[in-house]
Amino acid sequence: MRKIITNALYPTLLIIVFAIIFLAIKFNYDYKIVYAATTVFLIFTLMIVETFFPLNKEWKMTGKSFLRDLKYILIDAPTIALTKTLFGLVAIWYSQNHIGYFSNSSIFISTLVFLLVFEFFQYWYHRLSHTGKGTIGRFLWRVHVAHHLPDKVYVVMHAVFNPINAFITATIIQLPLILLGIPPEAALAATLMIDLQSLVSHFNVNIRAGFLNYVFIGTETHRYHHSVNIDEARNYGNTLAIWDIVFGSFYYKPGMVPEKLGIEHSDEYPKSEHLLDVVSLPFKSKMVHRKSTVNSINQPVGEN
Repeated sequence: MRKIITNALYPTLLIIVFAIIFLAIKFNYDYKIVYAATTVFLIFTLMIVETFFPLNKEWKMTGKSFLRDLKYILIDAPTIALTKTLFGLVAIWYSQNHIGYFSNSSIFISTLVFLLVFEFFQYWYHRLSHTGKGTIGRFLWRVHVAHHLPDKVYVVMHAVFNPINAFITATIIQLPLILLGIPPEAALAATLMIDLQSLVSHFNVNIRAGFLNYVFIGTETHRYHHSVNIDEARNYGNTLAIWDIVFGSFYYKPGMVPEKLGIEHSDEYPKSEHLLDVVSLPFKSKMVHRKSTVNSINQPVGEN
């Protein structure tokens, strides 16, 4: 069973998501319902599998860590919902006054263009959150560090974010959808792909994607992003691997996993379950900036 899960689970989920997208478009289902139902299906499927077949038992979700995750979900979900609502109003206004560049393009082209544009801006926001210098760099790291404080990675832990980070990420998704004029079908396809890869990326199960690791950021590559070892903590992409490959931050060692997850000097940061302390970090004057071995010109970056 473990071998089947390792080699077949990810491609099966990928095929299922593609099939759902195809059927939803073909039969004109309600895209909002399809998106919500598919996301819930993915979450519970992955949670069940990692409960019985964990890669590392020390990385399993516990009652304590779930309560911690729930706190972040309760503050991040309203932030994301409000952001989507505001951009929904902007989308209505924009569509009444502008013709979308890709309104009449094929679903495949529209989806691909959106993912490439979204990933480009998400990649650089994420990378600068780790490697940026000066006041802005330190602020971005303090915003982002909430996601790296946990010393274990599993599906639900994906929701551990500072609400500022949640707002910025939601904005990076919503703006290209509006400005590029992406049709609803392409928006459904793209957002489901983003959700699948985001959830699988934090999956505490030994699954293999083979050559697809050079196309999508998933379990085998994103897990290294959470490594304490800064030589491994790369892979800033969310869904696609292309910008990590182009800009020299791609890291992949087939069949290997990080020895330890989290951040260096964790004693200098509040515990991840201390929600208010973590959320208020961006507004505190003294905080260590995480080291990274990769910056925009592939040179070592020290602490600021």
